[in-house]
Amino acid sequence: MRRDRRPRVALVVENRPYRDALGRVLPRYGLTVVDCSEDPDVLLVDVALGGVGSLRDAAATAQDARMLAVGVRDLDREVLSCIEAGAIGYVVRGASLDDLAEATHRAVRDEPLASPHVIATLMRRVAALSEVGAQASIGGLTSRELEVAELIEQGLSNKEIAAHLSIAVTTVKNHVHSILEKLNVHRRGEAASLVRNSGSKAAQGSRGDQSADSSPEPIRSAEAAARNP
Repeated sequence: MRRDRRPRVALVVENRPYRDALGRVLPRYGLTVVDCSEDPDVLLVDVALGGVGSLRDAAATAQDARMLAVGVRDLDREVLSCIEAGAIGYVVRGASLDDLAEATHRAVRDEPLASPHVIATLMRRVAALSEVGAQASIGGLTSRELEVAELIEQGLSNKEIAAHLSIAVTTVKNHVHSILEKLNVHRRGEAASLVRNSGSKAAQGSRGDQSADSSPEPIRSAEAAARNP
């Protein structure tokens, strides 16, 4: 966005009276309301009626614009769903027009809008996805490579692994190189850690299996303020 002009905002709001009211009021907060086809800086997407699907549809309409989810229920699962759908931030139901305008200006500045609790939850989810990726990588090893990886995890050297498997040391080195490449790591210790974690998860899953055998709320405050500026 050029610094010599006001931020351009497009409204993706199904409720027409609310949309029209926002269009009249937001310019008072230093924002220019434009159509989605007019290169907006931010899309204000009302998810109260259309849900998270509204964000996905909006992203396809104006791919370069930041998206701000409006009318979000203050629930972790809904907030996370909005962020995962591409929203840079969110404004909860019942927020004031001042809150909405401030959130919009922050979105223009590329400042993510989320509480510390939500950020911590997102980081845990990213870590979980990383573990899933590691599991998938280990699943891509051949049976021989998995044998070698398990022996690396036990602390054996290439020479000891060769003796244990009755193969040449050069063959072990080739397997180690392939393992590191497939697991996308650079050191034997990193590969050993992935194998160790994989075994731990599998064991937990096995114990778990054995044990197992035995109408959307309307946006009130901002809408009311917009209709009665």
